[in-house]
Formats: sequence, C-alpha cells, structure tokens
Amino acid sequence: MKPRRSKSSYTLLAGLTGLLVIGAWFAYGIYSALTKSQVTERQATAIIPLTESIRVEVVDNLDRRRKFSPADFSQLVLNITESTTSTSAGSIATSSANQP
Repeated sequence: MKPRRSKSSYTLLAGLTGLLVIGAWFAYGIYSALTKSQVTERQATAIIPLTESIRVEVVDNLDRRRKFSPADFSQLVLNITESTTSTSAGSIATSSANQP
C-alpha cells in the first residue's frame, strides 16, 4: 500500500499551480500590450514618413524674417476702445511712444 499524502501537500501543489498560471497570464498581458501596435492598417497607409531633408527655401525665409528688439515693442501704440461701457478706455500708449 502506498503512503498517503496529507491534505496540506495537495493544497500547496494546487496553490503553486494556480500562482504559476496567473503569473503566466499576467506576463503575457504585459508582453502583448508592449508589442501590439495601436496604429490601424488604414492609419499606417495614410501616414507619411518624415524625411531628413530640409528645403533651402524654408531656411532662406527664416533668415529673412524681421527681428524685433525690446525697443521696437516699447514704441507700439495700442488703441483700445470699449463701445459697451460709458467709461472712456481711450488710447493707451507707452511713454516712449509719446516722445517726439
């Protein structure tokens, strides 16, 4: 006659098997989420890849842009009027703009 195992050894075996199955399921879920693309086939065909070339025309336009200094901003005059209220908002001007 074979020696009988106690209930605790069967419980331990079932528990370890269950943990192994749950761990494998969890690991597969992480692996699947990391490797699955979120871009559909339709989006993949519509996406235009970026190129490394820069057009010379764009660089020339950037070079020809007007550069503003803080003195240019201090010369701006802003005219703000409010038509809905009776208070006079009037013209708002900086002190440097009022100088001749």
